[in-house]
Amino acid sequence: MSSPTDVTAPTGVPAVDPAGGPAGGQPPVPGADEAAERGRLDVALSVVRKIAEYAADHTPGTVRSQRRLAGLDLGESGTSAKVSGYGEQVDLRLEVPLAYPARIADSAAAVRDAVRERVQELTPYRVRSLDIGVSALTDPALRESSSRSPASRTE
Repeated sequence: MSSPTDVTAPTGVPAVDPAGGPAGGQPPVPGADEAAERGRLDVALSVVRKIAEYAADHTPGTVRSQRRLAGLDLGESGTSAKVSGYGEQVDLRLEVPLAYPARIADSAAAVRDAVRERVQELTPYRVRSLDIGVSALTDPALRESSSRSPASRTE
C-alpha cells in the first residue's frame, strides 16, 4: 500500500523531481525551451493590415461611412490601411472616417494609440511610423435619421 505522499507519473509522462529537473537527478537539457527550438512564427503584412483596420474601426470617434457611386448605395466602409515594412518594423498608412463634430486631433491620436498598441501586442512587429488621413467626416446623428426616412418620393 502506498502512502498519501507517494505520487506516480502517468504512463508516457516523464517524472519530475520537486527541484524542477527530470527525475533521477539528471540536469535539464540546456536550450530545450528556447524559442528557436520550438519554431518560428511569421505574420503576413495582410494580417497586420486587418488588425490595424479592426483596431481603428473600434476606436471611439471613428464611424463607418456610406459608399456611393453615381447615386447608388454601395454599402458602408470603415478604415482602410496600407502596410509596408522591412524586418521587424512596419509602416502604416490609415484612411479613417471620423465622427463630426469632434476634435479631429483627439480622434486621430486615439486611433494612433489604439492601432499601435494592438499591432505590437498581437504581432512580432514594431510600428515604426503611423500616418492617418481623414477620409470622411460624418455626423452619426444625421446618418441615422436619414436612414429611417425615405430618401425621396415622386407621386
